[in-house]
Amino acid sequence: MSLEFFNGLSGALSIELSEPTEDIVPALSNQRAKSTAEIKELSFTPEVFQHDSFRDLTAEEFDRVVLESTMLNLQGEGEPVAHRSPNDKWFTVRDLVAAIAETERRTRPQSQWFGGIDVHHVFFEGIEQQEDGTWRILWGS
Repeated sequence: MSLEFFNGLSGALSIELSEPTEDIVPALSNQRAKSTAEIKELSFTPEVFQHDSFRDLTAEEFDRVVLESTMLNLQGEGEPVAHRSPNDKWFTVRDLVAAIAETERRTRPQSQWFGGIDVHHVFFEGIEQQEDGTWRILWGS
């Protein structure tokens, strides 16, 4: 079991909105969503950083067991979302990736970043367990 492997993965949320984003400041690449924008599609595809470049995960890496638990309360920007492991024993990389995408799909609309959905903090930095047992998804910019 290797949560360390999972937390070492790179990747970003891909968020497609109903309206185009806007610059926060013209000279910077920071974007903000309009307050009326809604999420049309959202996905999370992790990659491995190796030998100074990124590569896709292998089938074996996707199937690697990374968390022995039957239930996972995962928190994004809103209330935690409960996920049951598909085999009622553990979560693989594939299972956690799906749980993260589903959690973000459900909770990202509750976020606020300069008046709209947060489309800026999308770079995966791992998950960590909180004192109450909830697992928090960490996103960087």
